Order: sequence, then structure tokens, then C-alpha cells
Amino acid sequence: MTRPVQSTLVGSLTVLATILVGAFVFRAAPQTPDGMGTANGFLLDGPFAYSVEYLGVTCGHMTLESRLEDYRGRPAYHVVMTARNSKFFNKIYRADGRIESWVDPETMTTIAYESDITDKGERKFRRYDIDREKGVIRAEKHGEVTMIPYDGGPALDPLAFVYRGRTLANKAGERFSLNLMTDKGVIRTESLVGELKKFRTYDGKRELQRVQPMTEDGEMFSEKGEFVYWIDPGPARTLYHLDFKLGFGRLRAKLKGPASELADRRTEAERGDPEPAQKLEIGNEE
Repeated sequence: MTRPVQSTLVGSLTVLATILVGAFVFRAAPQTPDGMGTANGFLLDGPFAYSVEYLGVTCGHMTLESRLEDYRGRPAYHVVMTARNSKFFNKIYRADGRIESWVDPETMTTIAYESDITDKGERKFRRYDIDREKGVIRAEKHGEVTMIPYDGGPALDPLAFVYRGRTLANKAGERFSLNLMTDKGVIRTESLVGELKKFRTYDGKRELQRVQPMTEDGEMFSEKGEFVYWIDPGPARTLYHLDFKLGFGRLRAKLKGPASELADRRTEAERGDPEPAQKLEIGNEE
């Protein structure tokens, strides 16, 4: 996947959102559940505000938060990312969005994943509901629904993947495994916990711990390149930095502190209800 530099800058929100949304599974291969234990649980925090930089230029803002709540009659971890482009690029066109993930606390498996992006006035809605017992994914994309056979084992979407990884990262030099849902199926990843490095952060100088997820094909979140995130090594495991080194440049998200409001500026009325499903078929989505 490639995109011109100009469109990457102007569509700052969609750059980050596309990396995360584009990773989601369409076809899944069987995997073992190794590395998906629940001993360390799932971190609940936020909302936190982040600035998004491309090639050193602030091009957008986002918020991240996670909580435990009721989801269709059962408990679930809920991760929410909201985003918007910066004031400068908003003069060219406005982009806003929200990505949400719901995770089963018992199996540490994604049970639903949703992306709702408004870009240049056009709303792009995607939702995936995973039913492991029935072995099917209900994939809704822009009003069309496809039922996809799902034979994969426990796995996490990109948002939940980072939150779960924060709980598993311990000492430098250690590794841990997680299954990630991608557009190539459920793949196994191995994350390397790196050494501490001092950064200047919004709350002073801090030593942060490097965590680098890796796959066999060197592709992470639908893009070739390198992905690293930096966390506070203390009990809070606060997520300070997200760093993507990609073929079209370097994209970073940096923690700015607690968020006073969500980054997505759209009202409920502006988001509205998704278009009704227009097609239902069994098989893989084109």
C-alpha cells in the first residue's frame, strides 16, 4: 500500500486510522492460543490526548482510553481511539474518526471491532463481529454485509494488541507472543522488550521502555516497516509513544497528557446511523 506524501499530510487522521483499520482480518487461518493467557489482564486508563506527527510536522490529534463495561449482556474490555486532523490541515478539509475494540476478558480475544471515519464529508463505516463458537465473522463495510467463515484461534485487533502487549512487557531482553488479526489472516507475532531510554515528555524527563512487535514477513498493521511503542516501565505501563517507520515516512503519536475532550469533533447527529445492510452473502469479501 502506497500513498503520495501530499495526501498523507492532508489526510493525517486517515493515515493512522488506515494503518489500524486496514490490518483487520478478512480470512483467518487456524492458530494455537499460546501467549494469550489472562494472568496479567488488560490495562484500563485514559482518556489520554496524543499529537500525531508525520515527518516531524503535527498533522493530527487523537485520544485513547480503555474501560471494562457491559457488552451485550457480558463484560468486555472496551478500547476507544478518536482522531482528527490538525487546525492547519483542517483548512484544506476536515477529517474525524473513531475506532473501537471490544475484547472478551476470559479468552483475551476480540469480539467486535468498529471504524467510523468521516473524510472530506464522506462517511466510511466498517464493523466486524467475531463469533468463535459459530466460526463466523459478520463483516459490514459501507452498508454491505458479508458472513465470513472463521477458523482462527484467539487473536486481537490492532488496538487491543497494543493494550494487551503493555501488560506482558517486562524486563529488557524478554520476549512474548501474541496472535494478531491481519488482512492476511491470524498471524503470530513476537514482541521484543528493549532497554530503557530517556525521553523528554509532557510531565518531565522519563525513562521509557521500548517494545517492538515483529512478524516473520516484516509487515505490521498492513504496512511494511517497523512499529515500536514506548511505555512507562512502572505499574501503570502508560503508553507514551507510538512510532511507525513506514515506506512513505515516519509517523509518530506522542502523549500530551490527560484528555479534556475527545478528538473526534462530530456530534452524534453528524455521525448518524450507518447505512442499512444492502447485501448478505457467504464467502470472502472482495
